[in-house]
Amino acid sequence: MKIRFIMDRDYLSGQPTDPVLVTQWLIKTSPHKMLYVTTSEGTLVGFIRLQDIQNVTGETLEEIMVPLSETTVVSPDDPTDFLGPLFDNHPDWSSIPVVDKGRLVGVVPREWNIFAHGTTHEDWHPRSLEQFQQQVFDAMYTGLIVVDHHGMTRILNPAGAEILEVDPATVVGKPYEELAQYMFSHVTDYLKISAIPLALMGAATRGERQLRLPNGRDVLFKFGTIHNAEGALQAILVTFMDITAQKHAEAVAQHQQQELEMAFALTLPNSKVEAKLKSSPEYQDVYDPNTKKARVTQVIPDGTYRHVINGLRIMAELKTIGVFQLVGIDKDTLVQAFIFHDVGKAQPRLQVGQIFVPQDAFEPGFLHAGRSADWARKDYHVSSDVEWIVRYHHTRESDLPGDFPSALKPMLRIFQLVDGLSAAITRRNAQIAPMTLAGSVLTIDEQNKDPRYDRRYQLSIYTGDIEILPRS
Repeated sequence: MKIRFIMDRDYLSGQPTDPVLVTQWLIKTSPHKMLYVTTSEGTLVGFIRLQDIQNVTGETLEEIMVPLSETTVVSPDDPTDFLGPLFDNHPDWSSIPVVDKGRLVGVVPREWNIFAHGTTHEDWHPRSLEQFQQQVFDAMYTGLIVVDHHGMTRILNPAGAEILEVDPATVVGKPYEELAQYMFSHVTDYLKISAIPLALMGAATRGERQLRLPNGRDVLFKFGTIHNAEGALQAILVTFMDITAQKHAEAVAQHQQQELEMAFALTLPNSKVEAKLKSSPEYQDVYDPNTKKARVTQVIPDGTYRHVINGLRIMAELKTIGVFQLVGIDKDTLVQAFIFHDVGKAQPRLQVGQIFVPQDAFEPGFLHAGRSADWARKDYHVSSDVEWIVRYHHTRESDLPGDFPSALKPMLRIFQLVDGLSAAITRRNAQIAPMTLAGSVLTIDEQNKDPRYDRRYQLSIYTGDIEILPRS
């Protein structure tokens, strides 16, 4: 068992500059017996035993704490085997700090081992193995079917009978075809799709099928075969579960995606822009920071189109939390800029498994940004504000030309944020937690497989300041 599984995320902490008087007050109001001293970023620097604090002198916690160098910490991925000897050697410790990359993420209390059960495995003797097996089958939440090597149904548990809407007494002990009629509308479908005939002939040993039953339920079946020591088929084991709700949710999500794409298509000036975006691929890849190379894991043929849609979704979230109500932020300008920002993109043609150097395979961003801005201005007569944002969306703020309008910088920052987050979602399946806005400061939590972008941070829309935050 790993320590992260049993650690307590509730602990008492203070900062080095906190007054001792505050800690003395906390002692009287907290059930904890240990206070951990951390920096504002969460880095553990020491600890204080609360029973000792009445006998020490000092004005701040830093003056009275036991420094980190004089104690022992554990990691979330350490095994719990470490804990027993540590507590045995330190009877005065009420808890042990759990530290990940220097940050305190939890504690393990001395009473952690609630799993010390009173019996051993030798004490476990079911009265009747056959009776116990039947109780197991009855307790299973998923459906279970056992078919013997003669093709006779031997077991159908209650959960399976409920899914199939059949009385077990009418099918158990009879040819499997009696049960198959509850899964297939006709015998020809059974012979075409079912795995049981194949397994009985030795043509299949394991696999899965997803079926729409005659009763309207969507069910996922998985099967495997059991053989004796000589390799002869003994039985076929089938487990299954009702996935009707999941299939319905998938259908709703797909319908919503189609509606979103139809709505997005209406915002495009003409079919040329739509065709250009859909013909520009994007790639999912795994990046190796040591070699600075990446390996293609998936090709998204209409990736740039997907990227734009994902970006507009993020803008919709920004609208919901009030970003577009800020002075100097215009929704229509940002939406129009996002539609046009990649129409000049020229992507390489890569294949799954191909190794590439990103800087060599893709042209510098400012080149396609410039082309996109030129086309947007010449062919679609966008405003000068849209042109500025499109032209410099791949330019660092410190490298912007002197004539870049300072009033557009807040919108450029939002645009670059949305562009980056949308790329993370499209290319790396990143998870973006709901963003929050406090005044003009955005808080973003991006969970990204690429450690370069896996971070939680704040962006000041008006100043451009970025502050990295610890994850709670």
